[in-house]
Amino acid sequence: THIQGAVELAVGSAAEIMEHMQRGSVYRTTEATNCNEVSSRSHAVLQVTVKAVQRYGEGGGSKRRLAKLSLIDLAGSERAYKTDNRGQRLVE
Repeated sequence: THIQGAVELAVGSAAEIMEHMQRGSVYRTTEATNCNEVSSRSHAVLQVTVKAVQRYGEGGGSKRRLAKLSLIDLAGSERAYKTDNRGQRLVE
């Protein structure tokens, strides 16, 4: 599946992940609703993949591990009747 605007980046620390998350947040559309002053009007997906290799001494081989964490923020996931949105905001 292709997601327009999605990028894959290699990072070396949690701080780098936070920097990229903050950079990505700049491009998100938000609007106030009755439920939330800063309600997202766009979806966001963060998938973190951690790859680890455990080595067993010289010539002892290695063991590889892989873990994935997916965080997804769906736009406007508040209940429509609570937001008091009308027109285009309700359609979003």
